[in-house]
Amino acid sequence: MLITEDAKQQDSDPSLRYSPEQVAWLKKAKAFADTIPIEDVIKSDVENSFRRDLFEKACQEGLGALPFPKTYGGTGGDYVSFCLVNEEFARRCVPIMSSLGVHVLCQEPVSRFGTEEQKQKYLVPSATGKYLAAFGLTEPNAGSDTAALETTAKFNGDHYLLNGTKTFITSGASADYYIVMAKVVGEPHKPFPPAGEKGTVDTITAFIVERGYAGFEIGQKFDMLGMRGYSTCELVFNDCKVPVENTLGDPGQGRKVALSSLAKGRVTIAAQATGWAQGALDGLIKVLKDEKSKGLFDDSLNGLASVVGELVTQVDSARVLTYQAAATIDLGEPDNTLASMAKATATDAAMKVSTEAISIIASLGLQPELLIERIFRDAKAGQIYEGTNQIQRMLIARALLR
Repeated sequence: MLITEDAKQQDSDPSLRYSPEQVAWLKKAKAFADTIPIEDVIKSDVENSFRRDLFEKACQEGLGALPFPKTYGGTGGDYVSFCLVNEEFARRCVPIMSSLGVHVLCQEPVSRFGTEEQKQKYLVPSATGKYLAAFGLTEPNAGSDTAALETTAKFNGDHYLLNGTKTFITSGASADYYIVMAKVVGEPHKPFPPAGEKGTVDTITAFIVERGYAGFEIGQKFDMLGMRGYSTCELVFNDCKVPVENTLGDPGQGRKVALSSLAKGRVTIAAQATGWAQGALDGLIKVLKDEKSKGLFDDSLNGLASVVGELVTQVDSARVLTYQAAATIDLGEPDNTLASMAKATATDAAMKVSTEAISIIASLGLQPELLIERIFRDAKAGQIYEGTNQIQRMLIARALLR
């Protein structure tokens, strides 16, 4: 036999790799995924519909604030556990996979930079699923580069007025609040930090924007090739009135707020992409075994064994990098370079495995219930968002040459 049943990756004996607590979270994720019929997974993709009911159910299972302390409603798990959940959800294409990752991404800056009032107001209901969060960074002319942001914020008495547009915002059309980055124009409510090494003052500032604020509206909703079912849309700010107490951190700390969140977010994406790669491999193995049982392949799988063996190696290589990066977070020493390596390696692996799987089994790989074609579409987006893989490799080289 070329590979164990279902290409079982870490779950063949997870106790050999993970702690009992981490294994418990993995089992909880599997149990949750088992309750979702494949027909529902396909429907969410075809109709591009977000499953708020599943999101709330996942939060009630403790998955919506897993890596945060219990003080504000979290469940006290570690980041390795959260990555295990994300890998399992991605492997099965659970309809809330990406939204859950972004939801935790948004709680991170509130946990690190928020006031006590902000933590009580936003973290506690986020943990239960009452609130869904989205991250407002990407703009039509700016991806993950905060220096290129064009959205502005002007202090006006007891509030700021935000103007601009954010685009391709995951969960945007369904979220209850947003972590938004904007450039402060004019004087802020508190002094900016001193000029940096280049003699310039950083004006990028983070804000918590609630869905019901005056001047805020949902813009275009995107019907995309992949990453469907996540309420991806534009956010439009026209003199959006944000109370000064909803400034997240001090004026000029926005870049720090964004980058601290994105570093962890890239590890989350690496876990999701590892799950995609594993899911595509599972589908490929299933078809190959079915066809072999019909006598259509000889014992060497007509020379495909070495190809499949290489795909298995790429999946597990991505897994090793991903959980190494997650472990540095749990040690309190997050390695941003390792996060970039994991993100690039895992998303490339997902693209490679899904592409090869379709090439090998041809039209059989296009069956929706196998999830391979869905993963093929999602994996391409994974190579792009939260910093393209080209940017990740540039960051890796920059760290080496620094």
